[in-house]
Amino acid sequence: MKNDGMTSNQAIENLLDRNLPSFTLAEVQQIAIKHYGLKGEFTALVSERDQSFRVQCANNEQFIFKISNSSDDYGTIDFQTQALLHIEKQNSSLPVPRIIKSNSGDSCTVVEGERSNKHVVRLLSYLPGVLIDDAPESNTKSMRKNVGSTIATLDIALRGFFHPHAQYEHPWDTMKFMNYRPHTQHITNKKAQQQIEFIFDYVNDHLMPSLTGLRHQVVHQDVHGGNALLDPKNLDTLSGIIDFGDMLYAPLIMELVVASDMFLRSDDPVAEISDLIAGYDAVIELEELEIDLLYDLILVRISLLITICAWRAAMRPDEAPYVENMHEYYQALDELSTMGRENVTSRFREACRFPAYSPAIGSRQDINLQTEETLRNKRRHYLGEKIWHFYKQPLHFERAKGPWLYGVDGKRYLDLYNNVPQVGHCNPHVTRAISRQAKTLNTSTRYLYQIILDYSERLTNLLPKHLQACIFFNSGSEANDIALQMARLISGHQGAIIVEDAYHGITETIMDLSPEGNLNIPDYVATLTAPCSYRGVHADKDNSAELYAADADTAIKKLRDNGSNTACFMIDTALCSSGVLDVPEGYFNLVGEKVRSAGGLIIADEVQSGFGRLGQMWGHQARGLKADIVTMGKPIGNGHPLGALVTSKAILDRFIEETGLFSTFGGNPVSCAAGMAVLDVIEDE
Repeated sequence: MKNDGMTSNQAIENLLDRNLPSFTLAEVQQIAIKHYGLKGEFTALVSERDQSFRVQCANNEQFIFKISNSSDDYGTIDFQTQALLHIEKQNSSLPVPRIIKSNSGDSCTVVEGERSNKHVVRLLSYLPGVLIDDAPESNTKSMRKNVGSTIATLDIALRGFFHPHAQYEHPWDTMKFMNYRPHTQHITNKKAQQQIEFIFDYVNDHLMPSLTGLRHQVVHQDVHGGNALLDPKNLDTLSGIIDFGDMLYAPLIMELVVASDMFLRSDDPVAEISDLIAGYDAVIELEELEIDLLYDLILVRISLLITICAWRAAMRPDEAPYVENMHEYYQALDELSTMGRENVTSRFREACRFPAYSPAIGSRQDINLQTEETLRNKRRHYLGEKIWHFYKQPLHFERAKGPWLYGVDGKRYLDLYNNVPQVGHCNPHVTRAISRQAKTLNTSTRYLYQIILDYSERLTNLLPKHLQACIFFNSGSEANDIALQMARLISGHQGAIIVEDAYHGITETIMDLSPEGNLNIPDYVATLTAPCSYRGVHADKDNSAELYAADADTAIKKLRDNGSNTACFMIDTALCSSGVLDVPEGYFNLVGEKVRSAGGLIIADEVQSGFGRLGQMWGHQARGLKADIVTMGKPIGNGHPLGALVTSKAILDRFIEETGLFSTFGGNPVSCAAGMAVLDVIEDE
């Protein structure tokens, strides 16, 4: 829903009218004694709408004494008071003011001023420190991150708090920016006026539904250089957040929008704001939509400030400027607008380790051809010169969902090629499982932990009963390498039989079993003709299964003649490298019987065919083949690096006893969480 509502000029003017209370110092001291028994030296403080004093008592205790503007609603002040009381209960260590109750035990007291106006009086604890605005030398990376993390800690304390007056007409409610759209006419800098009108209209027309859908709660919404105190002994540490007068129920991200004001005037504001964001994100994890809307909201906030100041200057020419350094905001507006959303957002995302920036699903943007060429050149430089893509022009993806890949221009591609994601790109259940486990524990398999045991049990229960034991790796290549070693140890032979054009991995050993058309294969490897029912040498023959399987006799004889003998038949039952063939029924069982008679083991490489891709859970079962060893990779973790080998307990125990095999990261808790989640989705959906 668009934000088209407007309050009247008079209502806005009333909200912005300073109209400070005018109690004399003697009257203030009398009120303090009467209601709080407070005596001391009263020093007036600069305040936008209240009369505020720092009180130095004889015992060196200090307090802040506040008399509120008569036009401020009591409920609004109670909102601020109750928030401070709530924070104290939730996190008493937070550096925010504490409410000091009156003699009668009240958090607030109402007094009468001139013309019978009612004013709310409050006494707050005093927070010592140096304002960030008064300590430019404090602007370090450590300080900026500390500010962000402290604001986030405050927001955690405010989480769950609400008050009937948390939603009210407030002049600095950034979400109500369109109230000020008519007042851009007062901006004398015409270039800035055009920029601001464009920003207001663009955000209102295109982003308001997204903005209203952000996480909302009560937020301080005013942590800037004049409200944030640093520890004088350690200027990297935030020692106080004061002035809760702009508190509001608003998007959580508004905290960072307002706080970014502290760093707009630097040589590289985006770098410094990124530190602030990273500090916040370290305590409260930002959502992707929040980080992607931050750039636009910062521009809106700057535009709001410029518009309010221009409007006040036009309506109240005799008053002092509302903001002294307006030229710095004009400069920040121009610089950020020139940098552009994509550039700034990509740096914000990088600060929190979000993946590379890409337009949100459903949005489009023009591809920067120069940037694309730069990426290709870097790829060739760092990752090698060989052509690595399958298209005339490489496809550039930074986002995917379900069966779809999204180009950086927003164009959507149905992914019929990728063989990695088993349950869809970025499956939410799988990504949550990975994230939650990573936040809890990720270590080597030398320790005892629950999830690897649960996953082993669940995975083996999905396989034939003779396959009861597993070992985990980081890839299918590793699993196939160990499977070959295992078959050699158990059989006492060295030779391997594969189908021509097979692919089983990239380790040095297993590459010998991955010729993919290479005729220079070692003597200990023998190949079988691809058993194609349509275009093969025995296509359309009634006994094609037997004719193709006869190749196994030749292969076994070759290996026997050269002294290798047959250790295994390793097979991807989907025959992906041969073109995903329709195999004559009974072929695999015939080959398996011949290999077993020669003393070899059957290794079912399920990297491509497993997890239901051939209509049953396992490809070797769908093809009628009994396997001694089953290997898995790629889809087992939906793209997370995970491989597995499942075999009989007797085979695994003997192999580990004789080799001492151990994989440091194979089966780590995060990988197991990914594997468990993939099985959840397969079973539940």
